Amino acid sequence: MRPYAERRAARIARLEERAAAKKDDAAAAFRRADQIANVIPLGQPILVGHHSERRHRKDLARIDNGMRRGFEATKEAAELARRAAAAAENTAVSSDDPEAIDKLREKLAQLERDRAKLKEINVTIRTAKRNATKDNKPWEELAIAGLVDMGITESLARDLVVPDFAGRIGIPDYQITNSGAEVRRIEKRIATLERNAVRASTKEPEVYGDIRVEESENRVRIYFPGKPNEAVRTLLKSRGFRWSPSEGAWQRMAGESAWWHAREIVKEASK
Repeated sequence: MRPYAERRAARIARLEERAAAKKDDAAAAFRRADQIANVIPLGQPILVGHHSERRHRKDLARIDNGMRRGFEATKEAAELARRAAAAAENTAVSSDDPEAIDKLREKLAQLERDRAKLKEINVTIRTAKRNATKDNKPWEELAIAGLVDMGITESLARDLVVPDFAGRIGIPDYQITNSGAEVRRIEKRIATLERNAVRASTKEPEVYGDIRVEESENRVRIYFPGKPNEAVRTLLKSRGFRWSPSEGAWQRMAGESAWWHAREIVKEASK
């Protein structure tokens, strides 16, 4: 089994290779269309009734088809290149990454720090409003000074004391609520991955005759002795399992439901 980083690099390389191949296909299609067009004199109309009419119409159709194939291949090449670039730049934490839990904990800690700062901004602004009368100063000046002391730039601090389109000052409540929801989402992911890690470390492969089911790299994998019949393949796909040529197995994300479906599929395949 290849390490996560190697599989990720291989996926990016495959996308880049497919993009290059599609680009070559597009160039070849355009080149063939040009070769046909160059045989026809510039501006030559179809001579209706002439012996050349049939060939002329056929050549025009071949030129049109070639151009269409070229444009379609160009679009596909651009999409594959975009996907390769997105995969290379993607910083999201994948559940397949063996360091996923540690990375998510780091992300969670940063989210909690950011959320605490958002709350502190609003507390600083409210405190400035309360102290404005006592200090005989505009609350905005006190708030800006307090925000700058927090490490916020003066330009951003001035923006924060100006009401937005809804008359809100500071950090809107919805932004703090959303950040809290993201914190809870990350906490749930960590808990799920930790449960999966414990299960994978203690779960023994299950063998049913020539069929083996096991959990590895956050995947439940089903190994068949050969290619399953069409009915079983349809069942596998309907239950979220996909064929992995590199692993030689049908697999899906790990979880209790994945194991339940795997056992049901094995029962069907064993009939």
